[in-house]
Amino acid sequence: MGSVPKYALPEENWSEDLLLAQRVISTPARLAIVGYLYTQGPTLRATLIKQLSLDSSLVGRNLDQLEDLGILIGDPPRGERVGRSTRWEVNTDRYNRMAKALYDFLGIDLLKPLPGQDPREG
Repeated sequence: MGSVPKYALPEENWSEDLLLAQRVISTPARLAIVGYLYTQGPTLRATLIKQLSLDSSLVGRNLDQLEDLGILIGDPPRGERVGRSTRWEVNTDRYNRMAKALYDFLGIDLLKPLPGQDPREG
C-alpha cells in the first residue's frame, strides 16, 4: 500500500489557519456570510438575512460562531450590544492568513496561471 495523500491526513497535523478555513467553509451559511461580508464590507445582521435569504436564527448562530473563531468582528463588541445593532465585518488579517493556508494546502499559486489558461487574458 502506498502513502496517504496529504489531503487525507488527520486534522491534528493542520495549522490553526487551515483549521479555521475548514470551519469557515464547512457550512454553506458560514461560507455565504463570510463571502458577502468580504466583498460588501461591514453589514448589519438584518441585511445579511435579506441579501442571503437565510433564516434569522441561522444567521445569528453563525455570526456568533464566526466571531468566536476570530474571522468576524462585531461592532459594538460583545458585552456592549444591549439594544444596539451590531455591524459585522471580516477580520481581514485573519481572513488573509486563512486563505493563504488553504491555498498552500491545495497547492494553489495565485501568481501562476492555471494550466490551459492564457496569462494575457484577464
